[in-house]
Amino acid sequence: MRSLYLLLSLVVVAVSPSTVPTSYEGAQVWRITPPTLDIIGKIKKIGALFELDFWKDPSAIGRPVDFLVPAKKAGDIRDFLSREGITDYKVYIEDVQALLDDHKSAYEKPRERSATRDVSSFDYSVYHTVDEIYEWIDMVDSEYPFATKRQYGVTYEGRPMYVLEFKKTSSDPKPIIFVDALIHCREWISTASLLFIFKEMLQNPTYSHMMDEADWYFVPMINIDGYDETWNGDRLWRKTVSTGASSLCRGVDGNRNWDSHWSEDGASPLPCSYTYHGPTPASESEVRNLADLILSFGFGNISAYVTTHSYTQLILYPYGWSTQLTPDDQILNDTGRMMSEAIEAVHGMYYTWGPAAEGIYVTSGATDDWTYDEAGVKMSYTFELRDLGQYGFLLPADQIIPNGEEFLAGLEVLKNFVVDDFNP
Repeated sequence: MRSLYLLLSLVVVAVSPSTVPTSYEGAQVWRITPPTLDIIGKIKKIGALFELDFWKDPSAIGRPVDFLVPAKKAGDIRDFLSREGITDYKVYIEDVQALLDDHKSAYEKPRERSATRDVSSFDYSVYHTVDEIYEWIDMVDSEYPFATKRQYGVTYEGRPMYVLEFKKTSSDPKPIIFVDALIHCREWISTASLLFIFKEMLQNPTYSHMMDEADWYFVPMINIDGYDETWNGDRLWRKTVSTGASSLCRGVDGNRNWDSHWSEDGASPLPCSYTYHGPTPASESEVRNLADLILSFGFGNISAYVTTHSYTQLILYPYGWSTQLTPDDQILNDTGRMMSEAIEAVHGMYYTWGPAAEGIYVTSGATDDWTYDEAGVKMSYTFELRDLGQYGFLLPADQIIPNGEEFLAGLEVLKNFVVDDFNP
């Protein structure tokens, strides 16, 4: 049966050009809350058999698992669950296509565009296209003398990759904080919330200390090709868009492609899998170029790194590849707790924190493990933003600014820690 589904998925990918919007007619999101490790194992088995798109991975007893169920596979998946003795599950999102339609009507609302638009008048309450985010980068670069746009590579399809450098003049060295977004391109809230956050740091006197006391580097879009795909083709596309010579399935999971315990547990060797780790470590130009940029700072010279994802409201830190704790586990845990408390104080949203593999799920080839081990960044975190599954990757735009406000509170805690801990 697995071979049949793999063959069908190959055929679908082969005949579905990215320029044609993907339909999720009849698709649903199902949720299982596993009561035992045995059930977790069975869910993983089902995922591999049906090549499921897990929206929330099977990770721990009592932690909900969400997965997309295509209409054509629903009966077979239901039968398989029954044979495995799993009857306690529910349809969590009844109609994915309807949710997509609502989401699309909101993000396609007319945008006011004018030649005089600037950072202040940019609309932070809506999601923005690739070109609009490029526009924002240019505006920041032109309006602020201490902000510099730097190209550090090109994507698979040839789009320029930019980092924004924020360095206010100072007689003393300052800690460096690096923030990225959109390595998983369907996670739109990651970039949207950070555009708002950096606007606040630039323009709101309450947060001016954040750029006064630290140098910031911000990559608004890593997987730019994939992000364009989510606007013009498949809104739920996750991976890069590269095409391997030996596969009809496009793309690699960029957050399984880093050269840190690459191809171990938590990543798939199957090119059609949503967690495909790629043919080699850093095979993707998006990952390779970013890695080169990070290494250009020198080992240990970046004080903190935050890679931004959604959803599930988590603050994770190394290791993801193993339950082995890092030598910095206590300080990472303490700071994670303080960030979670600061976030909750803003709008009451609770973020769970902890080492990725021990408390959440095993992931190999991930950004934060690589930055910790290979770039010497002690304070390496993955933030999983809103929500807990009601909308998943299709978070309504009216949550962008509230999510940005609470995420900013967490980043402020992190900044305060690295400033106090800084010893040049």
